[in-house]
Amino acid sequence: MKYFILLSSLLLCLLQASAQQKTITGRVADSTGAPIPGATVLVKGTNIGTASGPDGAYEIKVPNDNAILIVTSIGFQDREVSVKGQSVINVRLLQGSRDLSGVVVMGFSTVERRHVASSVAQMDMKQAKTRPIAKLQEAFSGTIPGVTMQQGSNLPGSVPGTISIRGISTLQNADPLVIVDGMEMSLTDVDPNQIKSITVLKDAASAAMYGSRGANGVIILETERGVTGKFKVDLNSWYGVSKPIDLPKFVNGADYMRLNNEARIMQGQTPTFTEDSIAKMQSGRLPSVNWLDEVIQKNATSSNTTLSVSGGGGVGTFNLMLGYLNENGLNSIEGSQKFSARFNTNINIADKFVLLADFYAHRLQVDRLYANDDGHGLYSLAWRMNASQQVYYPNTGLNIDEHYQLHNNLNPVASINRGGTKNYLHDWSTINLRPKYHITKNLNIEGNVSYLITKSAEKWERKTFKFYDGNGKPVTTWGNAVDASQGVSRSQLTSRLLLNYTGNLRGGKDKIYFTAGAEAMNWTYSNFTEISKASFFGKLNYSFDNRYILEVTARGDGSSKFAPNNRWGFFPSAALAWNASNENFLQPLVKSGAINNLKFRASYGLIGNENVDPYLWEEIVNTWGWTMRMPNPNFSWEKQKQWNVGMELSTLNNRLSLGVEVYKKHSFDLIYDKFAVPPLTGSYYLESAVNIGEVNNKGFEISANWGDKIGDFTYSIGGMLFDNKNEVLRAGYKSTDTLIFKDNTDKIWYPGVAIDNYYGYQSNGYFRDQEDIDKTAAKLPNTLPGDIKYIDQNGDGVINNLDRVNLGDPFPHMNYAVNLNLGYKRWDFAVIGQGVGKRAGRLGGMEGYPVLVDGATNALGAPRQYYADNRWTPENQNSRFPRVWNGASTNTYLSDVWLSNASFFRFKMIQLGYTFPKVGTAIRNLRVYVNAQDAITFTKWEGLEPERDGGNGRYPRMAVFSLGLKATFF
Repeated sequence: MKYFILLSSLLLCLLQASAQQKTITGRVADSTGAPIPGATVLVKGTNIGTASGPDGAYEIKVPNDNAILIVTSIGFQDREVSVKGQSVINVRLLQGSRDLSGVVVMGFSTVERRHVASSVAQMDMKQAKTRPIAKLQEAFSGTIPGVTMQQGSNLPGSVPGTISIRGISTLQNADPLVIVDGMEMSLTDVDPNQIKSITVLKDAASAAMYGSRGANGVIILETERGVTGKFKVDLNSWYGVSKPIDLPKFVNGADYMRLNNEARIMQGQTPTFTEDSIAKMQSGRLPSVNWLDEVIQKNATSSNTTLSVSGGGGVGTFNLMLGYLNENGLNSIEGSQKFSARFNTNINIADKFVLLADFYAHRLQVDRLYANDDGHGLYSLAWRMNASQQVYYPNTGLNIDEHYQLHNNLNPVASINRGGTKNYLHDWSTINLRPKYHITKNLNIEGNVSYLITKSAEKWERKTFKFYDGNGKPVTTWGNAVDASQGVSRSQLTSRLLLNYTGNLRGGKDKIYFTAGAEAMNWTYSNFTEISKASFFGKLNYSFDNRYILEVTARGDGSSKFAPNNRWGFFPSAALAWNASNENFLQPLVKSGAINNLKFRASYGLIGNENVDPYLWEEIVNTWGWTMRMPNPNFSWEKQKQWNVGMELSTLNNRLSLGVEVYKKHSFDLIYDKFAVPPLTGSYYLESAVNIGEVNNKGFEISANWGDKIGDFTYSIGGMLFDNKNEVLRAGYKSTDTLIFKDNTDKIWYPGVAIDNYYGYQSNGYFRDQEDIDKTAAKLPNTLPGDIKYIDQNGDGVINNLDRVNLGDPFPHMNYAVNLNLGYKRWDFAVIGQGVGKRAGRLGGMEGYPVLVDGATNALGAPRQYYADNRWTPENQNSRFPRVWNGASTNTYLSDVWLSNASFFRFKMIQLGYTFPKVGTAIRNLRVYVNAQDAITFTKWEGLEPERDGGNGRYPRMAVFSLGLKATFF
């Protein structure tokens, strides 16, 4: 009987719930009445949702008459609509992305944009997802003020470049913290097409929620999730062909011979090449070899395909995302493949309980040459060869297959064909569980347990190959090599407990957001390294009358990386904001559309940086009993105080938006882990890890965007300008100390210089002749005519380290970007341009010098044609570069001669697309586009790639030309 009563009660509850539900139908359109297909319609506070069809129509079941619908679509402002007393609701969305009611993900919680008081930026994901980018880092070039991404290579399977947020203020790893769905991850490990939103926390008030890990800024990513409604399949695929844009042009064989002889004659040595051999090369009887043409055997290609299957019902939602990225190199061996799978699901266990369960895995396979296991070595070898050196011996009837000529045991073509292969395998798997229980409508408790494990392995194979000289006699043998190894695996376990409260006060005039929680993290490595962290934190956002906003954050962190008495730190912050556009005295301007939003913000806070290796504070003793590292029980993390002032303005009916930020970061207790200690124990290498030095970063950010619609034509144009100045305040324990870096003698700190300054000699032209050398007291030994004349800064008649001065810094300054978006009916056109107004680059390596400076013979390689055309000769004494040389030379010291203007402007993207609203009965919103990435660059840089300094050869920087499509099925 009791079971019957229980069943009857259950059925009654279900009938009551069913009776409360109601069905809402309608259409979603833009301001002109044109339908918006694919718009998302969600019930606020739930995961119940659907998407509009090709004609903008939608249908959704809401739980009761008090429900509120949130209607969103990329490129339009979000809108909230109450369903009370309605069954048909047609919604019109306004053009533009300046959405004040949208939410911002920041520090384990979401806050309405209008209630944010700290410096937070969001990436335009519509634009990011239309770009055919292989790695997510590429999306940060020229898209967010204050964020720089210097890309130095397009090497398959590698990280394209480094991201910095508001400059660099540490000697350690300066990469920002990346959080993906609450988990700490790497940008490289995420498929760009799987991302729903990207938020950048730039100031201390926003990043303080991450305490000791927030000093370099925080990037928060949310991946796509399914919505309740019609089952759908999304496809995004592109194919690209790459063209090198930074290949050096070396001198030909005959010119190399002449230059080599010229150097040796100037140095009082016997010329290497006879006039007859030079004539033979000049006439073509002995061919001039372009070694880069020999090793670049084909066009590099790449492709990326992501398939998303999503849907859901009353039980929950799901989204299965599968990805495949293929990057082929410049020969048939090198390349990479990445397979990824992500499954995100929301499970409604009960009315108040929901479980977010995410599973992610990827496998990266990287193929390299055995002689080029870092991906750059092959091109470095090719740069070391000169055009007079032949790939093969002439065919003299010896019948030797692949009769390679070796030069110092080098031949890049033989390295491709006979040098063997090396293969890397990287596996990455995660599970992320986030249960959430709604205690009341406004209060919930949320847990998070995530586990990540990475594994890597490599194998290599080289078959035996014998080399012969020109007479057919054996010279050397590249022996058989077959082996494999396993890399250090890593596991990361995170557990977190959160309490969130969001509610209205004073009859809806005020709003409060409160988050408190605790977190524990553990990293375990297969080499017996372990790191543990524990944290307690809280954050309060309070909006008073939607005019005045208070934001307060506090976090306490403990880390096993540091000495026992210095493992805990406290990181507080506060921010204030004034929504001036909500004041009564501005309402006439607001109602007229002259001002839509005007907000002023100010923040101050303390955050830290603990991004260092563990156990640095401990003593190290070698096998002979000598102390190699002194213990430091006072060793702790770096700290940073930061203030920020900002202004946001939307005007002219949201057509024009402006943003201004001014900030200052004061970093202190900087970590230097190679601090030289007097060798009291007899060890020359004695060092210690210390907290030393103070650095300031100060800068500004300005951004603007104008957008409008004229009939079927829509357009927007935007731009940004930002800069950061870096300055050392203290280089040691005293304000007068100078820090000489043990691992880089070209970098010396003292108050007033930049953190990565160029420290070298100033030049005063070149020595004209022997008479000029003889009458100059201050010169280096073995100086010859055409060598650099260094300035004797202290006038003591000697050129030495005391004459070196600060020559500048390598950081990009006056960074700017412009973007243009045009749309006409189903056509769209977009351009992104990015530039650096000022940067001093260093022309090191063979991009600058006429020969490879290897510290030994200095006899390999050939000059670039640019160097040869601008070198010193007795007839050309007002030259850009010193004389040509080989062997040892005083010209290789760091001086202003080897610094060059590395400012540039680059078209990061030029794209044209067309959208078919419907193809057949199953395909909608099919968009086809062509894209050019990094195709055009304007620069005065004398090296090869203005986003990096000179070097001795690396995988080329590429322009990528691609064809892509995006479509939704069903």
